[in-house]
Amino acid sequence: MTPTYRMPGREALLRQALVSDINNALSAARCSAQLAGMETDEFVVRELLRTVIEQIDRAACTVRRLSVTSFS
Repeated sequence: MTPTYRMPGREALLRQALVSDINNALSAARCSAQLAGMETDEFVVRELLRTVIEQIDRAACTVRRLSVTSFS
C-alpha cells in the first residue's frame, strides 16, 4: 500500500523557501518605500531608501539562485 501523503522532495522545498525569501524581501522593500514617502526627515528618508535598495538586491540575488536551482 502506498502512503497517502508524500513528502515534498528537496528541490521542491528549496524552491518554496527561495520564493518565500523573494516575497519577504519585496514586501520589506515595499513597506520601506511607503514609509519613505510619508517621512519628512531627510536622514530617515535616505536610510529607508537604502533599505529599499538592499531588499531589492536581496530579492534579485535570490531570483538568480532560484533560476540556477531550477535548471540544474
